[in-house]
Amino acid sequence: MVRRQRGLDVIATLTGTDDPEVFARQFVAENGALGSFALDFVMGDIWSREQLSRRDRNLIVLSILGTLNQTNQLSYYVPGALNHGLTPVEIREIMTHLAAYAGFPKALDAMAVTNSILAELGHDASTAGLPESERLSDAERRARGAEVMARLSGNNQSNPDEALAALAGKLGPLGAYGIDFAFGEVWARPELSRRDRSLLVVSVLATLGRGEELDIHIPAAVRHGVTQIELEELMLTVFAYAGAPLAVEGMHKVMDHFEKH
Repeated sequence: MVRRQRGLDVIATLTGTDDPEVFARQFVAENGALGSFALDFVMGDIWSREQLSRRDRNLIVLSILGTLNQTNQLSYYVPGALNHGLTPVEIREIMTHLAAYAGFPKALDAMAVTNSILAELGHDASTAGLPESERLSDAERRARGAEVMARLSGNNQSNPDEALAALAGKLGPLGAYGIDFAFGEVWARPELSRRDRSLLVVSVLATLGRGEELDIHIPAAVRHGVTQIELEELMLTVFAYAGAPLAVEGMHKVMDHFEKH
């Protein structure tokens, strides 16, 4: 029963309930063995591991759920994100960043549900609505994108023209939009740290099974301060929320990187 007790502790912090046993009994009654496994394995084993903060694990789970378009599960994990230390601004920014890596439809669906939940919890947008993105010139977008790309790649050369030239041959116009939008606008926003954004992106890529992109973003995550242990914990979380095959592929990529370095 140690696992169940650990799971109940996580349920308490995730939902904010004073009586997690009532929640657990109803959850198991509705889901049977699946509910037991969710409590004992997902909460009792994975979430209870201390190698990753609950704040970071919640960020990873929100990223995975948005990528999978499992917006019904956000009713648990948006309140949990607040309880675990993420701010409403950071939670909404997770959904914003998803647009560049999981697509706008999934990001907009996730944002709509997130906004509804946050409003119920007293974090509604102001009467004027949420602030729009900063208006940047093409030159500003390109310069910011080159800086982000330089940090991601470990290449200190941040000349925008050289950064674009390095991508243009392989990606054509997609290279320019990658630098200007994904890097210059999304990655450069201050609402999440670069470390948080790396956790988010690696979570999305692992959930999508994009191994070649993980070869780029796992080293980038390390440059942004994510440790090997934290990346391993990320893949354990992928196991629980996106399945073992994707988690195994992602873990191989983590191990391969650190074996080479």
